[in-house]
Amino acid sequence: MARNFSHCFSRLLWPRQWIAGGLALLVLAGCTSVPPQRITTDRMEYGQVVADSWKRQTLLNVVRMRYADAPVFLEVGSIINSYSVGGKASVGVELPSRADPNVLSFGADGTWSNTPTVTYQPVLGDRFTKSMLQPVPPAAVFQLLQGGWPAELVLPTVVGSINGLRNASLGLGADPGFNQLVGALSRIQGANGLGIRIEPRQDGAAVIIVLRRGQQDAELTEDGRRVQELLGLEEGIGEIDITYGLFPRNRREVALLSRSMLEIMLQLGHGVELPAMHVTDGRALPGRGQVGDAMVKPLVRIRSGTEAPADAYAAVPYKGYWFWIDDTDIASKRAFSFMLILFSLAETGQSAATPIVTVPSR
Repeated sequence: MARNFSHCFSRLLWPRQWIAGGLALLVLAGCTSVPPQRITTDRMEYGQVVADSWKRQTLLNVVRMRYADAPVFLEVGSIINSYSVGGKASVGVELPSRADPNVLSFGADGTWSNTPTVTYQPVLGDRFTKSMLQPVPPAAVFQLLQGGWPAELVLPTVVGSINGLRNASLGLGADPGFNQLVGALSRIQGANGLGIRIEPRQDGAAVIIVLRRGQQDAELTEDGRRVQELLGLEEGIGEIDITYGLFPRNRREVALLSRSMLEIMLQLGHGVELPAMHVTDGRALPGRGQVGDAMVKPLVRIRSGTEAPADAYAAVPYKGYWFWIDDTDIASKRAFSFMLILFSLAETGQSAATPIVTVPSR
């Protein structure tokens, strides 16, 4: 009798792997929360997608405007991604029998759901007027220079004219004096000879003061003299007031006409390489600034073709063709990225509608 009892008791001893499996199931049942690593994944992936869609939307609108088509701007208002995780585990034990002396049953199941919700806000009405049609503030132009953006990029892109010196516009070349001015300011900026400060007036308008620091280098001294000559400034002046306008009121002032975002996009549109068929049948706006024309160098070179590019900074389909910026064209990429930064400087009269990412979990 004792022997049989001992044998039956030994059959109740489960294999170790079964015991480990049962414990693992119990642990799994309690681990039903969203791991913190999801924050890194969501932030990086959603941020990359928003950035790529912003580039493609802007490029498409540049191409559309070259074809005399109306631009459409749709902002990402919010991204809400809700996760739901659940699970359960069960362990069952049966008494051993002659047919199956080692009996242990267990099971587990889990649920996972991911429900992203994205909201879009079209830019219309007053917001469109203020953000797209109003010129970039002159203060912002010189703040970009102060922030380290090169003058040879900022001035040709944002400035329409300065003290009567006209920039290139819609495929027409710039005044020679404008290009000379950009070159001289670029050399002064590169030698840290350009200082900028902003002083608010009582009426709320901002005054930009440009300071030329004394330089021992003869070439930089000549550049400073040439800037004063081109702008018609008073000889020996060290501080210059910047105002918005076509012509200055005195010889101690610089009048600057800055462009709106729509004007800048029109300028970029003249860098589109139009398909030969579209040039022939007049589908797009003509321009003397076509790529290859030595008279005007485009701000951005936008290629076109019948097939999608293999490696592009941004690419969009339109009217049966693909339009893109080469990923190896660093000058075009820099100019296009600079235009995207300018969008944040456009005055909308309200706080910027930046995408909000909300990731609740339960």
